[in-house]
Amino acid sequence: MNKGGLCTSDKDEACCATEEAQVAINSFETERLINVSYDKTLRMNIDRELQILKQLPASRERSLAITKLQEAIMWLGMDLKRLNEPNPYPQSYNPNSPDIEPTADGLKL
Repeated sequence: MNKGGLCTSDKDEACCATEEAQVAINSFETERLINVSYDKTLRMNIDRELQILKQLPASRERSLAITKLQEAIMWLGMDLKRLNEPNPYPQSYNPNSPDIEPTADGLKL
């Protein structure tokens, strides 16, 4: 193992490269998990506001606001997909499946 950050031989350089690659992978995974957490938290917060909005008297403007909040939740779900979160709806692409699953994160939408 390379101590002090100095690579003095080919073996040390290989070890350095391996360690640096592992640090980069760990850093990327940590950042991914933080982003997943942010997306999920935002989805829950937007849904909470959406439920409040739905309790108010209806108007065209509020209906549009509801649609836009639902759209924001959907786009954050697409970002979770980009971040390689597992698909919580395994039957969603099967046209023969009668299953309609509730939202994976318990949103009321």
